[in-house]
Amino acid sequence: MTIELQNKTLEELRASLKEVDAMRYAKELSNAEREALELTAVALRDAERLGIAKMQKQFIKEMEAQTANLNAQAKAIRARVTRMNKVSKVLDKVESVIKTAVKIVAAIAKW
Repeated sequence: MTIELQNKTLEELRASLKEVDAMRYAKELSNAEREALELTAVALRDAERLGIAKMQKQFIKEMEAQTANLNAQAKAIRARVTRMNKVSKVLDKVESVIKTAVKIVAAIAKW
């Protein structure tokens, strides 16, 4: 069941609970009718709590799935950055070798 459907069900439960609460306070009710309405209200509240708990569990599962996807993407990004850094380090070494070669050639040219 999707969260949207569960949310709609919760709204329906709350509307029913509101109706039952309104009916419970009617003066013309007998004690048996009032007791039945009170039991109904308790059952509706329990159903509401159960619905909320189910929504929370589903929400947590969805968040965990999204977190797993984000972690996988972060791992891929870190791997790419590592590869890019290797190229940069190689270029730095080549640059230092070329600078050293230029210094040597400059020194030889002075002789």
